[in-house]
Amino acid sequence: MRILIVNSLYTPYIIGGAEISTQILAESLVSAAEVHVLTVGGQKRSAGVYTEVINGVTVHRLPYNNLYWIGEPQGRGTLMKAARRMIDLYNPVQIKTFRSLLSAIKPDLVHTQNLSGFGSGIWSACAEQGLPVAHTLRDYSLLSPVSSPIKNQALARMYHSTSLGYSKRVSAVVGISSHILKRHTDAGLFPNAAKLVIPNAVDGAIEGGAKDFHREPLRIGYFGRIEAEKGVRELIDAIRFLPRKMVEQVMICGDGGLKQQLQELCSSDDRFVFTGKVTPEEARSHMGRVDVTFVPSIWEEPFGRVIIESYQVGTPVYASAVGGIPDAVWNPGEFLFAPGSAEAIQAKIIAFHALRGDERRRIGEQCLKHCRNFTTQSLLDKHLNLYEQIQYGQHEYALAGVNGR
Repeated sequence: MRILIVNSLYTPYIIGGAEISTQILAESLVSAAEVHVLTVGGQKRSAGVYTEVINGVTVHRLPYNNLYWIGEPQGRGTLMKAARRMIDLYNPVQIKTFRSLLSAIKPDLVHTQNLSGFGSGIWSACAEQGLPVAHTLRDYSLLSPVSSPIKNQALARMYHSTSLGYSKRVSAVVGISSHILKRHTDAGLFPNAAKLVIPNAVDGAIEGGAKDFHREPLRIGYFGRIEAEKGVRELIDAIRFLPRKMVEQVMICGDGGLKQQLQELCSSDDRFVFTGKVTPEEARSHMGRVDVTFVPSIWEEPFGRVIIESYQVGTPVYASAVGGIPDAVWNPGEFLFAPGSAEAIQAKIIAFHALRGDERRRIGEQCLKHCRNFTTQSLLDKHLNLYEQIQYGQHEYALAGVNGR
């Protein structure tokens, strides 16, 4: 089988979880298929298409054929960003280049991911050549060009309308969480597609670190961007007024627009340690050393990668009940809290602090078991089954719960 995966960016150009997850998918498929990836590079049209092989995956980087490359968005004004997004709605030059590569690669099926830099018009190009298309929903960009579908309503309506028409060409749609799938299907997208949930695989060894489950006070970790929608301020507000005998250290790993402001807020409290941006290996090391991780997001996260990463080292996670996060959390009845509430976060910290060491150990063991639902082998098996179904036109999937069940 020859599979063509399409995504806005591909390694080494990584902005967030979508690029990481797409690479994991592509490389996991190499053992069972010939895998090609189409992505957008930073070269101009005159340079043509760059092709290279990365870990067994043949990667074709198209010229960006727009006002600028999405891999270098810094310094672009609002008008230029808006204009680039408008061109994305239907970019005839990019679609022509895409159509040419389809003819050259001759895939058995096409699996699209994030489409910024391509536009959903490429689904029609696939239909012209009789190719079945699967699409994985990793963000809300088919509903709105900017992070959350509740912003930029006028432009969001244009994106929704365009996506609605082209999505009729898609054979199967995959949500990385039940929430993101429902958000799109409730908006009328993918009316003819089989629908299922396949959560992201999260690379990493599943091995609990050596922990002192009886140790007090707590060490708490936060890992992610330091922005308002991530709920970092609420986490800090929850902890600032708790005594040192309950919380001795808070590791805040990441960077973002609120970092300086929050550092100044915490300047008189040496319990808060801002590490700045760290490597995945460093983040994993910090996760292993804290007693509990908090994911206090306010916006609708499509998934919760950091949750599974924390589980892999045996560290429990409390997270906000929003977006796709509940699909990733073990025992959501106990480990979810209301988004945007410092009081709700504080209550969870107090509850965890009150647990006995044996109970904390049991929770850590359950977290290690839970993250086995998010392995690359599980990801591979579910995608091969999906491809077999859509390749032969057997669209019998119903809206599935987490892990495709």
